[in-house]
Amino acid sequence: MYEGQNRFGEVLYFTRLTVEADADHDDDWRFADVAVIKMYSPPDEDLLRLSSHTVTSCTHLDTICIVDVKQIISVIAMVPHRPALPSGVTEDRFFMVEKPGLDISNVGVPYGHGAGEDIDDIDVGDEGVE
Repeated sequence: MYEGQNRFGEVLYFTRLTVEADADHDDDWRFADVAVIKMYSPPDEDLLRLSSHTVTSCTHLDTICIVDVKQIISVIAMVPHRPALPSGVTEDRFFMVEKPGLDISNVGVPYGHGAGEDIDDIDVGDEGVE
């Protein structure tokens, strides 16, 4: 959330700043946890409309801003692409993907060999397990 709008940005780093808690008292200080963010443009409206709001395509801006970490509402991926926009322009852009990642909860775990089977009773053969 930036200036009252949902915006996309790339977090460059997180930091903690010491700021005055009260402008009337010079000796009252507090910590503010912030993120330094490089902003993306708002999505291309024509492409968004033509794609039934499925392709959120933005450009990377040179704008840097500082936001309170509590203003970050989601983690997304911005994937590079080079679309031909409805305006006829072809340019390097980024499209937004929600919930990026891989469910790795079952990677390397030999489940599914039999219901109720104890993990120690599973035969892994001559190869062993690394």
